[in-house]
Amino acid sequence: MFKKRKGFMLAEAAVTIVVAILTLGILNQAIGIVKTVSRSTHSEVLRWHISNEKLQDKILHSTVTNISDTRMQFITDDGKTYILEEHTRDKMLRLTTPTGGHMPILTKLTYVHFKRNGNLIIIITKDKSNRKSEMYLINDPK
Repeated sequence: MFKKRKGFMLAEAAVTIVVAILTLGILNQAIGIVKTVSRSTHSEVLRWHISNEKLQDKILHSTVTNISDTRMQFITDDGKTYILEEHTRDKMLRLTTPTGGHMPILTKLTYVHFKRNGNLIIIITKDKSNRKSEMYLINDPK
């Protein structure tokens, strides 16, 4: 009859090791994909929402004095003049402060376009992945 054996046979051990290696390889690739998607998508969306809120606070009760396809000038309640513009060399949307400094709002852009519809200011952007975003800002001067 059959002899009772202790332990694994060499073939069983080899199959177990191959299955474990394949499982770890698939898991490693899946974790890498999730990290990449999470890092790029989450941080970009969060940055976009923060930028939208920041701009909305500045523009809400400001007086827009000049708006073109790539540039908008406005005066805040405290009389300071700001310029929101596309900076083509650095591929960004930036805010020029009254003291002459520049604050990047959104970076890695390929397209920026400003539109005005009544008291609504629309900023259309495209990023390097060619994803289109529209930022809607309410302008209601006092």
